[in-house]
Amino acid sequence: MCWSFKQLLHCGRPLSNFKLTATIKTKVKRTTNNAMSKLCLKDYDAYGFDLDHTLAKYNLVNQIQLTYNSLIDFLVHQRGYDPEIRTDVGLHKDFICKGLFVDTEKGNIIKLSHSGKILRGSHGMRMLTQEELVSAYGPNLIWEHYEHAREAVRARAAAQVIDYLDKKNGGPLLSYRDILWKDLQEAVEEIYRFQAFGENSGYFFPVIKESTSKYYQSSSEGVKQWLLDLKQNNKCVFLTTSSHIDFASLTASATLGEDWKSYFDIIVSNARKPGFFQDHKPFLSLDYNSLQQHGVYSSGNHSDLEKFISKLTGADKPKVVYFGDSLCSDAFPVKTLTNWDLILVLEEMEAEGYHPHDNTHHYWEPEERDRKIVRKVNLCVDEEEEAYLLSRQWGSFFYHPEADPLHDRHMNTFWGELITKYSDIAIPSMEYIAGLPLDHQFTRFDHSVDGSTDGFSPAKPKPLLPLVLSD
Repeated sequence: MCWSFKQLLHCGRPLSNFKLTATIKTKVKRTTNNAMSKLCLKDYDAYGFDLDHTLAKYNLVNQIQLTYNSLIDFLVHQRGYDPEIRTDVGLHKDFICKGLFVDTEKGNIIKLSHSGKILRGSHGMRMLTQEELVSAYGPNLIWEHYEHAREAVRARAAAQVIDYLDKKNGGPLLSYRDILWKDLQEAVEEIYRFQAFGENSGYFFPVIKESTSKYYQSSSEGVKQWLLDLKQNNKCVFLTTSSHIDFASLTASATLGEDWKSYFDIIVSNARKPGFFQDHKPFLSLDYNSLQQHGVYSSGNHSDLEKFISKLTGADKPKVVYFGDSLCSDAFPVKTLTNWDLILVLEEMEAEGYHPHDNTHHYWEPEERDRKIVRKVNLCVDEEEEAYLLSRQWGSFFYHPEADPLHDRHMNTFWGELITKYSDIAIPSMEYIAGLPLDHQFTRFDHSVDGSTDGFSPAKPKPLLPLVLSD
């Protein structure tokens, strides 16, 4: 992989002018897993967890609305935008789609294939025709410079800003870069500024602190019991989150309960992922000079954490599996910079639906369900949340039919390709995996096959199935 893609994944830096290679060729560091190997939680010495959108599940609709309102509030009150820019985000929820890119030069929002080809695009909120895309980007529709809108709602806000600037200018601007990306980046940095939590200032933290239950979903008793079960037999369970400890405590308390720290052998906040997996920053603590069991730390690095795990478990080379939701901050660095395995939590799996197939254990069939579920978990699917996660306007997160001339239904979107390469299995939620016995055998993605779909559990998303099964 070219260095530019590593820059794309670097946490906390504005993204601009990055070269997009035709094929991502970075190899995962661990190459011992073959296509037929299984993943079994019982085989690991340690289990690591991200917090937001992994262990901690948000009430997604409310969270999207709060994030959108916070961005718009900043633009109106701090950058002088006309209040008319604000709309009800729910009226245009079909525009919201994870993994879109922003062309800040032309003011376009873009969806990319695994090879960097533009699949769909819009100028502001208006979807572009194929002819307009070819006119803007050439017949091959390859885009060489891009910025990634890391939150789906951020692309939605960017589209609105583009429309606002066009209206104010009386037509499209020659370039949107200096205004659009500067204003949006500053908005994001301000609403998530970690000091704002303690200050109770800004547009995001005071709202979420005042109405915590509105924005989080409580974890089931099954998930809590599962975390305790993982710790048996001298195993290690740890938490690493890029959130600072005050916000992380609010989040974990709202989802796991006030005793949330008891589920972990060590807690790391402000981990600054993906830098945690590459840099060698020291662990910071008010109470300890070295890593201690049940300690709470800030910053740090995965190498020293692995030494702590080895000491705690007695394993010379501990086998670690990490759970995360971000392809950028979790999956990519884990699979390229460590020897850990990676379980990806993908909310889009539930939204797009799935169907039992030969590579699953038919989790949803009633007769199997009663036998397989060993803890009381919450498997309910929120239909309103599905409407925000599933975009007919932009299409599937995993698959684009126009980019599949062979009709073999492999993952062919930009992010779908990364799922195959940088995760071992993908699950829809922690509730799903917490219901299964620890000795359950999962089929992995085959990293040697482009667009492999074998690692989805309990089943492949419906867009990846033959038409006869997906209907």
